[in-house]
Amino acid sequence: MTLVIPGVEVKVVKEVVAPQLSPTGILGLTGLTEKIPAVLTPVGSWTAFIAAFGAASAYSLPEAYQAIANGVAELVVSPVAAGDAQAAAAAADVSAETGMAPAVHVTARARGLWGNALSVAVSVRTLLDATKVADIQVTGAGGAVLEVMKNLPVGPGAPPLDAAINERSILLRASAAVKDGIPKAGAYPLTGGADASPAGYRDALAVLENDPDIDMVIAGIQDFGKPAQVAAIYSDVIGHCNRMSTGSHGRLGFGQVDTAGTIPSWITLADNLRSERFVLLAPNGVAGAVAGMIGGLDYFQSPTFKTATGLTQLSRVLTVEEQKQLLQASIVPVANQRGRGTIVLRGLTTDGDQISVRRVADHAVRGVKMIGDLFIGRLNNADGRGALQEKLREFLVQMEREGAIVPSTDGKEPAYMVAVHSSQDDFSKGIVRVDMAVRPVRAIDFIYATVLVQA
Repeated sequence: MTLVIPGVEVKVVKEVVAPQLSPTGILGLTGLTEKIPAVLTPVGSWTAFIAAFGAASAYSLPEAYQAIANGVAELVVSPVAAGDAQAAAAAADVSAETGMAPAVHVTARARGLWGNALSVAVSVRTLLDATKVADIQVTGAGGAVLEVMKNLPVGPGAPPLDAAINERSILLRASAAVKDGIPKAGAYPLTGGADASPAGYRDALAVLENDPDIDMVIAGIQDFGKPAQVAAIYSDVIGHCNRMSTGSHGRLGFGQVDTAGTIPSWITLADNLRSERFVLLAPNGVAGAVAGMIGGLDYFQSPTFKTATGLTQLSRVLTVEEQKQLLQASIVPVANQRGRGTIVLRGLTTDGDQISVRRVADHAVRGVKMIGDLFIGRLNNADGRGALQEKLREFLVQMEREGAIVPSTDGKEPAYMVAVHSSQDDFSKGIVRVDMAVRPVRAIDFIYATVLVQA
């Protein structure tokens, strides 16, 4: 528009404003759950997890509660779909004098090996009015009482026993109740529960690729009795993290050793899983808590000597000598320490690098990707390329102020360097190049002190 009459023309140019990066500490979790939602379902609280995936999922996927209890920012669960995983089951016989088929068939509400630890104790009582009622008690590992259902009517005229169990139990699903059947008193252990195959976990990991904000991943394996399958699943976790990092969505995978293995077998497992994107933890049963604790930290903070809550009894107490062997193999030991609680001794990936350094680098990559996307189509002149460089500089200055990147210890090298340029050949091909260097802050894990004793 050209002015003819003297006046003022005002043109408004909107500055490119980089959006806020998604919060760090979003954990992607795969495993067996009671319910399988139709879409990928993020949850931010334990109540939301139970509502979406069912109460029995607390037992089939214990990593979920551990992670939420330790402060993970968000949990994104990708259930392993129905396949070769099986739910543990048991059948309660009717009283011998009736001569009928089993009175009721019960299965664990969620598939997997966890159900094999359940046992259903049945007792039958006759009330004063001559009606019969059944009392059912469900116990878990070590005989711990998990659930009690009392005064369930049975016998002639009573409602089906399976309906009563389904209404009151969060662990069991009942079916095939015989009309007027009276269950025979006794203990009925559940058997036949089986974990999913590596292919099932691989498919569930693929679904997590649909959420680009996830920056940590756990495969909630139940069956650690098959080392080759465990290694295969964890290798798929590493492959998943590598693929996502190629697309500027860096992720860290977490795994844990088996329950009955030895230190040499754990070291062998770690040797097969060397990666800058995988963390192997010992002993078994701590992965969810450690990942949750890391998810609650600032992305540049190291988990070394940080406390993980909810792990009052570790599956195995590691001796000091065992802790040294594990650290030398880049396996992360979790141990009880007087005055500190249950702590992570040192936060390392299986290739020996610090977890916090990897997370800082991933944060920088995500920032460059986010800002670069805003400038696509705006870089055909020097002003546009200069604006991109300044936006990247602003982002890196913020990282330096947060303490995520630091100058060299002698002060001679800066915390970051960034340059945006395009040669004539690049320009003809529509390419602009960004060269950037960052110096992540490192955890100081060792202090060597010299004490001079003076006379």
